[in-house]
Amino acid sequence: MYDVPYLPKQNLTVVAVGDALEATAVRAILEGLNYRITTHWVGSRAELLKLLSGEIPTDDIMILSCHGDEGGILVPGEPAITADDVREHGRLDGKTVVNLGCGTGAMSPAFRAAGTAAYVAPTEYPDGSAAIAFVGNLFFLRAYDVSLDEAVRRAAGFHPECEQFKLKC
Repeated sequence: MYDVPYLPKQNLTVVAVGDALEATAVRAILEGLNYRITTHWVGSRAELLKLLSGEIPTDDIMILSCHGDEGGILVPGEPAITADDVREHGRLDGKTVVNLGCGTGAMSPAFRAAGTAAYVAPTEYPDGSAAIAFVGNLFFLRAYDVSLDEAVRRAAGFHPECEQFKLKC
C-alpha cells in the first residue's frame, strides 16, 4: 500500500478579469494541488479596484488572471487599470501577487508601493498557455515548500515562453 503524503490546504484567491477560460484552468490545477481557492469573477473596473484596495477581502496569495499591455491591466469595455491606479488604490500589505497579464511586469513598482511582499508577472507577451504552465509549475513547487524565488526560477525555466515571468520582491 502506498501512503499519500498529507499536504495541508493553503488559501489562495484567483481574480478573473475578462476571459474566464484561463482562470477556470488555473483554479482546477490549483485545487488538484490541494489549494483552497476563492474566485472573484470581476465584472467591472470598479470591482477590480475594490479587490486591489482590500475593500473586497482576498487571501495572502492572489493570482490575477487577466490580459495586459503597456497601459496596464485590461478590463473589457473600460479603461485599463494603470500603475497609477494601483499606487492610488492598492492596499496589498504583505500579499504575494502573481499577475498573468501580458506586460504587467512593468507594473511591479506600483504593486510594491501598494505593499506586496512579492510580485510575479511577465515582462513581455507570453503565449497564453505559457501562463497556465507557469502558474501550475509554480504552485506545484510551492506546495512542496520550495521557496518562492526558487519556485519562480524553476517554473520560468519550464519552457522559453515561461521565462518572461519574473519575481520582484
